Amino acid sequence: MNSSTANARSIVERCLAHGAKHVVIAPGSRSAPLSWAFAQAAKAGALEIHVRIDERDAGFLALGLAKASKTPVPVVVTSGSAVANLMPAVVEAFQSGIPLIVLSADRPASARGHGAPQTIDQVGMFGKFATASVDLTVGQTDVSQIDAALARSLTAHGGPVQINVQLDMPLMPDEADMNWQPNISRLEISKPVSPRESLNVPANGLLVLGDNADPVSIGEAGELATQLGWPVIWEPSANAHSLTNALSHGVLLLASGKLPTPEMVITVGSVGLSRAVLKLIKDVPEHIAVHLNSAGPEIPDPVSSAKQVITAIPTALNSIDPSWLEKWHAADLVARAIVESELSAQTLTGPSAAVEVWNKAANDETLFVAASWPVRHLEAYASARSGLRVLGNRGANGIDGLISTAWGVARETSKRTYLLIGDVAFLHDLGGLNVSETETQPPLTIVVLDNDGSGIFSQLEQGAPLYREHYESVFGTPHGKDLWVIAESLGIPAKRVTTKSELEFALQNAGTNPGVNVIVCTTGNRDAEFEIIKSIAGKVSDSL
Repeated sequence: MNSSTANARSIVERCLAHGAKHVVIAPGSRSAPLSWAFAQAAKAGALEIHVRIDERDAGFLALGLAKASKTPVPVVVTSGSAVANLMPAVVEAFQSGIPLIVLSADRPASARGHGAPQTIDQVGMFGKFATASVDLTVGQTDVSQIDAALARSLTAHGGPVQINVQLDMPLMPDEADMNWQPNISRLEISKPVSPRESLNVPANGLLVLGDNADPVSIGEAGELATQLGWPVIWEPSANAHSLTNALSHGVLLLASGKLPTPEMVITVGSVGLSRAVLKLIKDVPEHIAVHLNSAGPEIPDPVSSAKQVITAIPTALNSIDPSWLEKWHAADLVARAIVESELSAQTLTGPSAAVEVWNKAANDETLFVAASWPVRHLEAYASARSGLRVLGNRGANGIDGLISTAWGVARETSKRTYLLIGDVAFLHDLGGLNVSETETQPPLTIVVLDNDGSGIFSQLEQGAPLYREHYESVFGTPHGKDLWVIAESLGIPAKRVTTKSELEFALQNAGTNPGVNVIVCTTGNRDAEFEIIKSIAGKVSDSL
């Protein structure tokens, strides 16, 4: 057997042993041994293959599959700049602790530094963003380095790893070695568990929950909040919206400045979508941060305010003050009435469209929410509810690769997945819709909030009147594109809606389409949207 075929087959078997159920392949020549070996494994029923033309989309598709399945997902790319195109997905995987496995094909080391075609120094290309990086030599038969790298991706604060594979000619198996089936021997992989500390805490505190999809720790956080009598302020991908003490509009209450300052805040996961939360944890007398094993390696302490960092949801004792929780819940009811009134118009805005999707998704479905305004609309205006799993790329908070990530999530779920995304992010990852007609599409509905540009900057410093001269050209960036037409040009059914009733009807019909479809919500003028946001905040503050 030639060395490239032997290397590729050993790598495939080690990936299977560590639990891989999916592989994403971007076509290439130097990576042919890996692609062929994975194709043979897929034929044997060992895993499922996904193919993407663009390595960036391949990386984010693998990220979504790994995020939803909680298993390592290899992404196979050829040598040279193809590897560099994986950097954004690797960064997000690192920040979020997702086991993305980069299998980068390479020429033999003797070709490096000599101007050989499609050959660059790609060993260790991802730097600190790869939790492990190995360079396998031509014909290397020792699999211990592969096993160590794959195991590292699944440890506490695991994440992406790079396995760089030097492959020499011939790249395809010899005729005598064509028939092969992998040895499917799955390893028993145990998840790291940290002991829960017992803390003495004050009566008047807040629990602020950030990005987290681990059901065990979510349940523990809910139990802690109930035990202490503390309100819960949550980000959408915290999956805490159904907890007993969950507020609906916690960030609006914080921004009002009308509620009493808590004596302690315990945060779990990455927090800080809103400046109100960042101000809270900066000003509170005591902040304790929980850094879960399932999260990325960076400590979730965005303003360096934590006096203590612990690795599991604590148990705690305090003297419950019933009036504390009652004050927050009463204020939350006031905020909820204002939000519902302000977003009651039939004409769609970004906030009202986002809330409509949130309310209409079924309990057993999944919502993938994009960065920028969509996730912040939900954080501020979505009400606590039962059910609904919510995911997002909260590691680096980028708008890149979101269609591909959501596609990967949807492939790993049996019920419908919704992607709530802005128009600029939609255009950024149009390649995510460039999929072969032969591929089975997942049940994915993409809801685009289209305000013809980047609306979020209007509520930041650069949106002030002083900077209007160049605001539209370098921040607002209007695109003027008919997004539903673009989607249909790629073979994806699409519909444009302008009212709540139309959006509700489109969402109801989405379930009748077994594959992918796009709903473009025309939400009007960006400045007008910002005025609605300011109006809601002002009315909540005035009413408390």
